[in-house]
Amino acid sequence: MYPRTDPDSRVCTFITLFLPASLSHIEAAAIMQRSGRRLFAQDSPSLQSAVGPGWQPWLSAVHCDCGTSLASAQAVREWNGDAERWRKKGWSEAKIARALAAQLARHEQDQQARRDEALDDAGQWLQRIDALLQAGAARIGLLVRDYDGSVGARQPKPPERHWLRAHLAESDLLAFEPGTLHWIERG
Repeated sequence: MYPRTDPDSRVCTFITLFLPASLSHIEAAAIMQRSGRRLFAQDSPSLQSAVGPGWQPWLSAVHCDCGTSLASAQAVREWNGDAERWRKKGWSEAKIARALAAQLARHEQDQQARRDEALDDAGQWLQRIDALLQAGAARIGLLVRDYDGSVGARQPKPPERHWLRAHLAESDLLAFEPGTLHWIERG
């Protein structure tokens, strides 16, 4: 689980939350604020036309959601040890093997810490989803998308996937396909 960002690019990740227009904005904002998020209306005619009337797209962060764990399972970083560099320095194969084993152990610990953080973040999103569904929404939508310009710029209609909340786990949120609108329904 790695942040879905490239530090050399100008691309930012945003999470768009689609809520029924009938759901009280004040109540939805309070739910999000209790967990450290806020709601900002997303003025995007292309997203609005993709979901139709009766839905309001909201951004859930002040600036961007770069580094989110949602939809991060596809961004698996490859581990490369330093064996070649050490060989060039004249290290013995036995010394390289020991150093690689130590490096790999540290890498695996880092990986586990990242997985734990990602699962915690996904768990917080599940709590938000539950609270929004309990507040009266029959379903909500989540879209994790990278933008290289304005979030209001014309965007293609995202593909959709439907989930029953009872069948949605933290690992599913991590495995969301980026750029797909995920509808989560009660049940």
